[in-house]
Amino acid sequence: MIRDCSDALFRIHREFKENSNPADEYGDALGSKKLRDVFDDFSGTWKKTRKKLMADIEKLAKFTDSAADTYDKVDHELAEALRNARKEAKEAKGKK
Repeated sequence: MIRDCSDALFRIHREFKENSNPADEYGDALGSKKLRDVFDDFSGTWKKTRKKLMADIEKLAKFTDSAADTYDKVDHELAEALRNARKEAKEAKGKK
């Protein structure tokens, strides 16, 4: 589940990186200068916000990826410890 979260965050980061401002595509098609000005304002703000979002999403993706790696390692170690404990219990029971 942690790994899925990390993968999803990396996908979101990639989408932000690969896709530009949606307002850039409309330009003159908007018609009204007032509407174009509003879209230009949005575009400038969006570029700044997008960069911050991308950085935050990337940090979170890396953090969750590290958490998933740690979880997998601990899970493997616990499973190994349980197998060894069962094996030792069977061996001890067989010696009685």
